[in-house]
Amino acid sequence: MRAKSDSDEDGGLDSLLDTMTNVVGILVLVLIITQMSVAEVVSRITAENRVAPEQVEELSEVLRKKQEEQDELQRIMVDPLNVDAERQLEELEKKKELLERRKQLLAAKNKERNEYAMKLDQDRQTAKKNTTEIEETKVKRDELTQLITTMATQKAELEARLEKTPNVKAPPAVEITVPDPRPAPSGTKPLLFVCSANSLYPLDVEFFRGRAELRAKEIIARLGLDRDPKAGINPELFTKPFERLKDQNDYFEAEYFVLNELSPRIRLKPRSGRGISEREVGSARSRFRSQGVASINPQQFYARFFVLPDSHEVYVTARAAFTDAGILSGWDPQPEAWTYETTVPGGITLGPPKPPAPTPPPPTTPPKPANVID
Repeated sequence: MRAKSDSDEDGGLDSLLDTMTNVVGILVLVLIITQMSVAEVVSRITAENRVAPEQVEELSEVLRKKQEEQDELQRIMVDPLNVDAERQLEELEKKKELLERRKQLLAAKNKERNEYAMKLDQDRQTAKKNTTEIEETKVKRDELTQLITTMATQKAELEARLEKTPNVKAPPAVEITVPDPRPAPSGTKPLLFVCSANSLYPLDVEFFRGRAELRAKEIIARLGLDRDPKAGINPELFTKPFERLKDQNDYFEAEYFVLNELSPRIRLKPRSGRGISEREVGSARSRFRSQGVASINPQQFYARFFVLPDSHEVYVTARAAFTDAGILSGWDPQPEAWTYETTVPGGITLGPPKPPAPTPPPPTTPPKPANVID
């Protein structure tokens, strides 16, 4: 081969230089175009997406929180080769204690909230109750106000009438004898009176007892209830016909009954409207005073009054009448529902007779002590 000439080498260098010049030019053009495109894009994005300051602050806060979370993760995610086991256990125990305290605090908060809710409910109920009581009190207050107004009006009317009423001389004082409880004189018998419905009822007990005895014995004889002395009088067979019996006098009506299937008895009830009025008892010319009280011998009899709560006035009047006649008196206050009861004489007892009382054994002589010498 022949050696290259200098002209050939110059031509190659020129071609290489031209090529590099062209490449550099192209790169410069590409760079200019790229910069222009980026600037245009940035301008367009900036123009189209303007961010408000509030959004910037919000995004900054979010970025800060994310950064804190990242830092926390980096703190937790340590290199396993550099882990301190004891320290990790201590931190774990501390976290467990912290978690337990938070649970307790939460439970306490829940309990406090429940108690507050219950107290709030109780307060509501109390408020409702107080409201109701206030309304009721208001109604009562209005009623009392109306009553006070009415009473004030009546008082004014009474005062006006009192001013127009002439003065009347007071009646003479009534002398009464203060009761002096003591035993009745020996040998005297009581005359019984019942003070009921503010009327006086003379009570002839023996009249009713005698008639009841005859009627009871008539039932026993008619039904043959006394044929078996050991069995005695059958209470069931005796009671039915006995309790159907009726009796009365001018002042009382008799009710026949059997007490505890054992004892025939009679109950004496005052007849309504048949008693002696207080006015008649107090009148010196009444039949009760002139024929009744005047005929009683004070040496043989005394008056005994059974007084019900509604009849103290007639009792006081009757006692004064007997005192004027020199007859002693006594009284027995009784409850409102009281009635006079008495037994039927004649030894009539229902059921089998009671067995005779056993003879008591003779007294035993205690043994003598061993160290006693006769």
